[in-house]
Amino acid sequence: MTALVDPSITKAILEGRGENTERSTVLDIARGSSWPSKYPARTLGHPYLDRWRGREAELAADPQALQDYQDDVARGAIPSLPIWAGEAVDLITDLPSAEDLVTAMAAQAEDALTRAGRR
Repeated sequence: MTALVDPSITKAILEGRGENTERSTVLDIARGSSWPSKYPARTLGHPYLDRWRGREAELAADPQALQDYQDDVARGAIPSLPIWAGEAVDLITDLPSAEDLVTAMAAQAEDALTRAGRR
């Protein structure tokens, strides 16, 4: 079974670096999200971040800018969703299957418990 995520998002996360992430409310505003602004999301770069960085209030007050975002998404000019990723995105270097991931995590937990029991 494969992940239920667009392959372009998977590719961006695998290639993403922590220094390419940014905490901002720009994409929440542009998307019309009701996410509380006191909790800005951290995402990989996005054209609207570059365009509206530092001008969040102006974006929120500009209905045409908000419509432009929707139009850009509809015609495929920009990604339809932000790619939420934290500064540790550098640590994601492969995409194991869920089975392989759970097996590895169980083995690591068993090893840690064994080592803890020796102390």
